[in-house]
Amino acid sequence: MVFGMDEFKKPLELFSSYLKYEKNYSRDTLKNYTLDLEKFMNYLQDLNLYKLSEATSEIIQNYINMLNRSGLTPTSLSRKASSIRSLFSFLYKKKLIDVNPSKKILVPKKIQKLPLILTVEQIDELCDIPDNSFAAVRDKAMIELMYSSGLRLSEITSLNVSSFDNKEKIISVIGKGNKQRYLPIGSKALEALSKWISLRNGSAQTDNALFLNKFGKRLSNRSVQTRLNYWASFKGLGFKISPHTLRHSCATHLLESSGDLRAVQEFLGHEDISTTQIYTNVDFEHLRKIYSKSHPRAVNKHNE
Repeated sequence: MVFGMDEFKKPLELFSSYLKYEKNYSRDTLKNYTLDLEKFMNYLQDLNLYKLSEATSEIIQNYINMLNRSGLTPTSLSRKASSIRSLFSFLYKKKLIDVNPSKKILVPKKIQKLPLILTVEQIDELCDIPDNSFAAVRDKAMIELMYSSGLRLSEITSLNVSSFDNKEKIISVIGKGNKQRYLPIGSKALEALSKWISLRNGSAQTDNALFLNKFGKRLSNRSVQTRLNYWASFKGLGFKISPHTLRHSCATHLLESSGDLRAVQEFLGHEDISTTQIYTNVDFEHLRKIYSKSHPRAVNKHNE
């Protein structure tokens, strides 16, 4: 983390090392912490404060309130507050400050929004991609694998050829906190992946990444999102989708079929089962719709 004021530099470098080496946070997570804390430090500097020990609960709360008034979404606001809390909690535990001023800050509650879930029919349509070009073969394999194994965006782009075990029909994934997990691959994804690897190995390449761009280099996060948007539009879905849409859909369909929340938690790589429980809400919404249409004591009988 790089800041303009030397007074901030040492404690923030210690915090950054802690996140990287002890918490094993990913590069993307570290980047988010950096951006959040840089903006907070700029706010402190605007108040002529150049030491973290000078930040009071009132100052931090005023900063959070200012962000809230600026129209920041509850999710973004919550993340920024979490970054600040984590920093001051770390400094307090290391006895670099005498008081933790972030303990009592208040943040507007997030409204839990249920994720967008594709139907099985929509998944079938999205994956029905003709093998008529380098990009099409790659995209079909990528989309099939994201849905089949419920991968995050960072997980799909970090895969290497060696991550794929064709004999055992599994994929090795490095998830949040650099934790490795082994995931099964469905038959349709396996078929699409095998076709892609055969084509990939016959093309010019400068990277051992599983998914390459036309220049033979690792496909970027942005490129994956762009390709998903292209196929969602091409297939006439009528809305944009993200890798998380496929991950959410995979998790929901698994839970609907198995009812095993713990298994889905392991599959997704969630540390806390409460993160996985959002899918029980999705499943309940589905159940409620079926109930409203089908249950004898729930159906409105207009003709009576």
